[in-house]
Amino acid sequence: MDMNIGSVIKKLRTAQGVTQEDLAEYLGISYQAVSKWETGVGLPDITLLPGIAVFFGVRIDELFSISHEDEMERIRHILDYEKMNDGNFAYAKRTLDTMLSENSKNVDAIKTYAKVVLNKSNEELLAAGKLLEKAMEVSPLDDEVYGLYRAVRGGGEYKFHSDNDWFIRVCEPYARKYPQNEGLCNSLVEAMISQKYFDKAEEIIHMMQPSDEQKFMKEILLGDVQVKKGDTKAAKEIWATVSTEDWRAQYEVGERLNRLNEYDNAIACFKRAYDLQKAPKRALDMVYSLAFLYKKLGRFAEAMKSWECILQVLAEDYGQTEGNDVEWANNEIKKLKDLIDAK
Repeated sequence: MDMNIGSVIKKLRTAQGVTQEDLAEYLGISYQAVSKWETGVGLPDITLLPGIAVFFGVRIDELFSISHEDEMERIRHILDYEKMNDGNFAYAKRTLDTMLSENSKNVDAIKTYAKVVLNKSNEELLAAGKLLEKAMEVSPLDDEVYGLYRAVRGGGEYKFHSDNDWFIRVCEPYARKYPQNEGLCNSLVEAMISQKYFDKAEEIIHMMQPSDEQKFMKEILLGDVQVKKGDTKAAKEIWATVSTEDWRAQYEVGERLNRLNEYDNAIACFKRAYDLQKAPKRALDMVYSLAFLYKKLGRFAEAMKSWECILQVLAEDYGQTEGNDVEWANNEIKKLKDLIDAK
């Protein structure tokens, strides 16, 4: 970390259009002292730091210049562990604006900007969308860019901010140009299905070039189209062609059957998906799905076993014996024990 506080003071003072004399008068010191700070000849007394921070409207820690890498780490910490209050939002936006003014093609900064906006409010969504459109041009194979764009401009995992038509209009050309972009094609097909553009959805599906690990997604998505059309029988016939030896495929089929309330078949798929994996680094999505489904069905003992399995895999495969995931599992086990005892 660069501790040259003088350069930060000069940058803040210049940006806000104030003079050394203005700052000196506010602090009750000579302007020569401020000049020495800015030229690196001296440092302000620690007792003056609160006053300097108040004068410029920043936090004290912001008076110490840090690298963009450190600033990004700080913003990621805010996103992961803190509330996006007004102060954090102002800091993150100011920092990212500076980074983008230096390099408008900084895709990482653009994506982080979108996440900051999504965690705060809708007020800056249009600006975030425009930045993400730039990021598509710079990094057209970056799945996360399109995921964030859908959240910002066309709905998605966060909330529906605008109609999916906007997302389709902007992103369809990229999917046609880069059919190997799995995340983009999947999101685009989902958006088209939601709008009942079935012919266009099927066209994109047949055009997709997924990796070997994701090749089953064509059948999964073709089945999704049939479900939206109201032909669940046709959907299940398509899904039945998916490999029973591919755990990812079985998990996706299980999720679809679960949505159709075909619980026994969904459970069979989830179990098969888990059993097909080998330690270490086994995925747990299907076990979480089992835990939730068993609880929904009132099969509390089986739900509890699923959570116990999650704890075991977290410990054996990931070395996690504490943390949010472990705490969550233990809490769910306790709740299920209470439900069992209450029977």
